[in-house]
Amino acid sequence: MEKHYFLKDIFEVKKIFAAMLPIIFVFTFYNSIAQVGLIEKSGEWDRIQNGGYLVENCTWNVSAAKSKWSQTIFCDTLKKSYGWKWDFSGEKEDENSYVIKTFPEIIFGRKPYENYKSTINRLPVPLTSAQFRLEYEYIAKSDGIYNTSTDISFTDNTNPGPANIRAKIMIWFDYQNMPFFTSKNLNQATIGGLVHDVYIDTTHVGPEGKWIFIALLPHDFPNKGELNLNEYFNYALSQGALKPEWFLSSIEIGSEIATGKGEIIFKRFVVR
Repeated sequence: MEKHYFLKDIFEVKKIFAAMLPIIFVFTFYNSIAQVGLIEKSGEWDRIQNGGYLVENCTWNVSAAKSKWSQTIFCDTLKKSYGWKWDFSGEKEDENSYVIKTFPEIIFGRKPYENYKSTINRLPVPLTSAQFRLEYEYIAKSDGIYNTSTDISFTDNTNPGPANIRAKIMIWFDYQNMPFFTSKNLNQATIGGLVHDVYIDTTHVGPEGKWIFIALLPHDFPNKGELNLNEYFNYALSQGALKPEWFLSSIEIGSEIATGKGEIIFKRFVVR
């Protein structure tokens, strides 16, 4: 009698398992699809190419880090999302003495350095012919000191190197414990319906030489929207900070990271 009950129990378990097989298969299938689309890289200067966009693990000044650190870029080729996560929580700097270590970023176009090719045939382009809109949606989860901003480069050559950089525009999307630029020349401007603090340095000197630096901090910036970049270009032209004979070389966005631990996910980043 006990043997019969044992066989019956086994038969019932088999029936339950058979009923669950389709559910297990569907879960496993979709989980595998999600993993197939996700690419992550953690090496210094690692790159992930996805169509006209290049995600780069830029570690330009990481030698300044005084503690153990990590930084990973990622791209979901199916969802077409991009991002980076970092851990510089061992750095004990404050907002009065911080040093930026890295700039993980998305690159669209020709980053104006010799070891880059354009990600798209639309760039570089004469500034007078440039027509670009940026559609975006992002999530920021972090502590420490960082910002997320554009790095839009203008050059005097369609095949540029560092010596050809003439200006850069930085539009701050997000920041924490990193004060915006202070200057007696700080102005305000309404661009695309948003009020911005504006900092323009016509005598900026970087490792590449002298070029014009334009930084804009929007007030009440939404984490989802669309920017008509030409409105920013036209504003800079009206201030004499850009020249019509220059070329738009690249549209980039990344995070200047000094301390802390965090993650930035661009659920949408499309340049039209």
